[in-house]
Amino acid sequence: MPKQVFIIGIGGTGMRCIESFVHLCAMGMFDDTDVHMLALDTDERNGNFTRLKDLKEAYLKTKGVNKNHNALTDTFFSANLHYYQFSPDYSKKSTFDAIFDYESTKYRNPDEASIADLLLTKAAKAFDLNHGYRAQTHLGSMLMYHSIVDDVTANDRGDLKRFIQELITASTSGRPRVFILGSVFGGTGASSIPIIPKAIRKAASLISSAADIEQNAFFGSTILTSYFSFVLPSDDEKAKQKLIATSDKFSLNSQAAMMFYEADETVKQTYQKFYLMGTETLDWQPSKIKDRTITGGEDQENDSHYIELLAAFAAYDFFNLQEIELKRLKDERKLDYLYRTIDDNGKIGFIDFVGSEKKEELAKKFGLFTAMSFLTLLDKYDLFGQAQNGDLKKVKIDGYEDIHHEEVKNLRKYMELYHFSLKNGVIKDGWLRQVHHSAGGADKFLFNPTLYSGKSVKELEKFDFNDSIYQKNSDFESKKFKAGVLGLGSLYNEFFSEFIKTPEPEITNKCEKLIKRTYDTLCKLYKF
Repeated sequence: MPKQVFIIGIGGTGMRCIESFVHLCAMGMFDDTDVHMLALDTDERNGNFTRLKDLKEAYLKTKGVNKNHNALTDTFFSANLHYYQFSPDYSKKSTFDAIFDYESTKYRNPDEASIADLLLTKAAKAFDLNHGYRAQTHLGSMLMYHSIVDDVTANDRGDLKRFIQELITASTSGRPRVFILGSVFGGTGASSIPIIPKAIRKAASLISSAADIEQNAFFGSTILTSYFSFVLPSDDEKAKQKLIATSDKFSLNSQAAMMFYEADETVKQTYQKFYLMGTETLDWQPSKIKDRTITGGEDQENDSHYIELLAAFAAYDFFNLQEIELKRLKDERKLDYLYRTIDDNGKIGFIDFVGSEKKEELAKKFGLFTAMSFLTLLDKYDLFGQAQNGDLKKVKIDGYEDIHHEEVKNLRKYMELYHFSLKNGVIKDGWLRQVHHSAGGADKFLFNPTLYSGKSVKELEKFDFNDSIYQKNSDFESKKFKAGVLGLGSLYNEFFSEFIKTPEPEITNKCEKLIKRTYDTLCKLYKF
């Protein structure tokens, strides 16, 4: 039976962290695993939320259109994703004043209104909640907790209830693990991380009186401190929005959050592992819109950052820990804080994400997945399109003509989101290129700098991914293969000569079968 893991991404930062986590699943870092993934954000139209939904949809359709998906082993797209999302409904009542019925409460129950006045500023009670909690964590924690509890009673078929029901089922036969991804310096994530385990426990008890999630489940989370900035709002924007979270306060917010997590006994007794991460400076500006502050909505589609990938690997570490360690921490009501440092030269290597024991596994799966992106995206190769069209019969490869066209289409879409897309000869950076840029460019991030240097289709087609993926003078420089002497297309011919000798795997879905055979072929060629 596949391993069951539960992961929750909260807020805009949480959406980008889950985006990185999905890419780990696509690389094959979660073999034989059912991943239950909950995307939780107040801003359903957020651009990063939309990008995540596009990514998971492409992932699922790559594994099969209108088919039951299965977790696989030792291949790309091996994890079986179960996706859920939840956004509190602020369409009718979008401010605290409206939810609390403040004007009426002042007369019906003046004591309650006085407490609200004491804890919340006038601006905090009046800003639009549809774009998140805007660093008002005291307000956000209360609203999110009650939104979660209320939804499982009012929305019987909702995603949130189905997610918690799966968690209840897992807790009856084992000790499930729940990992929360989000920041502590902003709004939604910072508001939700402290209360999520308690809210889930309460919601689970409303679904089943026998459920005891807090007792049976293990909880871990990122403590993701400030790592980016954006343009400060103008006076007009401040007046219009009532209240805006500004990045010049992120460092202060992070310090205050760290003091809270260190002192709060409830948090320390609920969680077993906290993974601390952040950057020394706030130089990174991920917003594509540089001339105004974006509070949310479609325009808030920030580029990805390597720290979000580190957060995804924190989840990977948590899900692979020995249960005896987590049980000890839970029984003793202790909370472990973990952190990882980057080398003084500023270069980020495979070891920085997984340690020395698993760095070769990561280098293999990350590098070979990137190699397959070239085989998928460039018309010069178009491996899956040609297999579907029957064009590979000339190299004695057939039997893939009945792959569903939507599966091939969505594999290509996935790789575009992962690596790059082409439009009218112009390259649009995908996740991998954005992460490389956030790390400082050049040779600062994992692979050979030439991998990221292509600015046109011609330059990408000239890139020799057979011997130029891994960095020179690195542990993996020897992981390459010769392209032969057959002239134009010889790299592709070398791939096919090995592909033909690779046994066809026993997988029912034709797209997954071709992906697995490609994976096995690349493993042989790159000598992994």
